[in-house]
Amino acid sequence: MDAVRFEHINKYYESTSVQASNDVTFSVEEGEIHAICGENGAGKSTLMNILFSMEKPDSGEIWVHGKKAEFRSSRDAIANGIGMVHQHFRLVESFTVRESILLGIEDKIFLNADEERAMVRRLSEEYSLPIDPDAVIESLPVGMLQRVEILKMLARNVSILILDEPTAVLTPQEVGPFLDTLKNLSERGKTIIFISHKLGEVLEVADRITVMRHGTVVGTRNAAETTIPELADMMVGRKVLLEVEKTEAKPGKPVLRVENLTVTSPVGLPLAEGVSFTVHEGEIYGIAGVSGNGQEAIVAAIAGMARVKTGSIKMLDKEIAGAPIREKRRAGIAYVPEDRINVGLNMGADMLDNSLLGFQTSPQFNKKGFIDYSAARETAEGMIRDYQIAGANPDGLVSKLSGGNMQKVVLARELSSVPKLLLVDQPTRGLDVGSIEFVRKMLVRERDSGVAILLVSAELDEIISLSDRVGVMFSGRLAGELSGSHINEKEIGLLMVGSENKEGA
Repeated sequence: MDAVRFEHINKYYESTSVQASNDVTFSVEEGEIHAICGENGAGKSTLMNILFSMEKPDSGEIWVHGKKAEFRSSRDAIANGIGMVHQHFRLVESFTVRESILLGIEDKIFLNADEERAMVRRLSEEYSLPIDPDAVIESLPVGMLQRVEILKMLARNVSILILDEPTAVLTPQEVGPFLDTLKNLSERGKTIIFISHKLGEVLEVADRITVMRHGTVVGTRNAAETTIPELADMMVGRKVLLEVEKTEAKPGKPVLRVENLTVTSPVGLPLAEGVSFTVHEGEIYGIAGVSGNGQEAIVAAIAGMARVKTGSIKMLDKEIAGAPIREKRRAGIAYVPEDRINVGLNMGADMLDNSLLGFQTSPQFNKKGFIDYSAARETAEGMIRDYQIAGANPDGLVSKLSGGNMQKVVLARELSSVPKLLLVDQPTRGLDVGSIEFVRKMLVRERDSGVAILLVSAELDEIISLSDRVGVMFSGRLAGELSGSHINEKEIGLLMVGSENKEGA
């Protein structure tokens, strides 16, 4: 029996002239893990928002467990056994885990604090999702936040669980256990709808895969009977280059020198200690490491977003450790942050204003103290065109874009500044295979034009395929540096867990 069936679903957004769903028809069977793949803007999230009654279709029908779904709100969807974990979490930072999980259903179960703790522990043990019931949301890493969101839905006894790009926020070490969790949920009878563009993970966990392109269903495949190249071609509509093509780097003079850098948290806790490295013109220097080992703090400190306790940061031999962010921008530093929502973009502003962020005082846009909106509009339109930002227009809110297309806005803005030093933290997080191919080509192009690039990525294959040299972080320190043939998964992995590697260092 079908758990869900979509019949001729259509959805058109007049404000952006986007046909997000075009006669979409397919089914999801009970108890299966059904993946939905497609490029950013293909209509995946829109379709799930319709199923979860956050949006209404222009036409078409949805059937749930053999009954026509006529939900008026997401509350109705939950009441009928459908739960959704969004790509961008919806949690109150000051709440505890137990308060977050039970928010909205306390009046039905009349729990006190001890009973709440016991209930959360029972739930987390039952589904092998251990978590501290009294941990405060703002103190948790993103992997744990996702666990809270899933437990929140399971506490409501949903039978159909929608996961929108669930591994986009996880480190490589967290992905395997998470996929095992999904398999466990499926074995317990839950139906999982898994939206993703990470084809390796999709093939590992899904029973069937439906591919969407430009709002249309291209086809459905059994996971055991398809391949990554076939799915990539279906998603993009052409052959996709899955390997990075680049010639040998030709490094020039040093652009960035970091010496004995120590970075601390706002309350003074060390995030990175005694780190030293150099990045030259025309090279990509990758920093690898398990998330939370200091690599993000280093990049943020160079960009001016984190506190430098001691040490030196020199840009073209000029000390910039304590320089204002505006001065760093003027010196030629561009920054693609890990957190595109809270750091990279202004979610309440349109595409045009976001294309200016950080550069509104540059001569290109600022004429005698006033912003030249004609030049800004031309730039924004060029970004949309050149970076293929689906669903975007200069006057449209960036918050209406898919997560991957938000990332493209940040990348387009920073690369358009013609930087001398490019800091990129998780540049392809949330992007589909076609967009990943495009972004990686752009980074190689920037390198070949003489830009010094500092790359942080949780994707080990991305570090290996793009980097000319690699520094590996462990416990806040640089455990070693690799180059040439030593840039491989085995040697990086050894350093990531603190093992010595004298040969490659």
